Amino acid sequence: MSRPAIPLNDEDRLLLRHILDLAQRSETSYHMLFSTFLDDRQLAICEAALKSEWVGDFVTLGGYPDAERRIIAFGAGSEDGISPPFKAVVFNHPEGLTHRDFLGSLMALGIKRELLGDILVGKSRTAVFVYDTAVPLVAEMTKVGRSGVRITYDFSESDIPVQEYDEIHSTVASLRLDAVIATGLRISRDKAAELIRSKGVMHNRVMTFSPSDKVAEGDRFSVRGFGKLELFEAGGQSRKDRLFITIRKFR
Repeated sequence: MSRPAIPLNDEDRLLLRHILDLAQRSETSYHMLFSTFLDDRQLAICEAALKSEWVGDFVTLGGYPDAERRIIAFGAGSEDGISPPFKAVVFNHPEGLTHRDFLGSLMALGIKRELLGDILVGKSRTAVFVYDTAVPLVAEMTKVGRSGVRITYDFSESDIPVQEYDEIHSTVASLRLDAVIATGLRISRDKAAELIRSKGVMHNRVMTFSPSDKVAEGDRFSVRGFGKLELFEAGGQSRKDRLFITIRKFR
C-alpha cells in the first residue's frame, strides 16, 4: 500500500517546478547547479519528487552533518570535492542574544530566508550559514539588536551547540511509529496515529503519514509544532512482553 503524498500548496508546486528545472538543466549542461536553502518539509517534498522522476545525481548540504536547513546540489554525485555556494559567517558577540535576534536582524537587511541556513547560537559566538550572494551584506553588520558584533569566518565543530534533551524511559507493544510518537509526546496512541495521518511526521528526513511505519534504534523524528525526538535505545522485554525503549525529546 503506497503512502499518501504530502499535501501541496501553490508555493510548493512553484518550488517543485524550479527544482525539477534545475535538475534537468544540470543534466543537459553537465554543470553543477544548486538550490537555495530548504527546510525539512521542502526537502521532503523535493526529494520525493526527484526520486519519482528518477533523478539520482544530487546531494544535500547544510554546512555540518546534522544541519536542518540544506541546499540541493545537482550533478554532484557525492559530497566530495563540492564547493558549496554558501559560507559560515561567525558573529562574535556578548552573551544573551537569541536565534530570534539574529534572524530578525538579518531579515531587516532585506535578506530572504531562503538565503540563510541554520543559525547556531552560542554564548559568545553564533554561526550563520549564508548564501554567497548575501555574504557581502552580512559582512557589513556591526550590530545584532542593540549588541555590537564582530564578524569572522573561523567556523569550527566547537560552534555546533550540543542539543539538550529530556530522556523518557518507557515500554511499547511494538516498534511502530505511532507507539514511539505517543510515548515521546506523552499522548495516547490513538491521538498519535491521528496526528501522523493528519499532519505527517518527518522520519529520518522523510515525510510519512503512516502510523504503522516500523522504526529502529537511532531513528529521528520531527513533529511540526511538537518538536524533535530520537529513539535512542530499544531492546529487552518486560514481563508483559513489551519492549523497553529510551526516547530523547530535544528542547
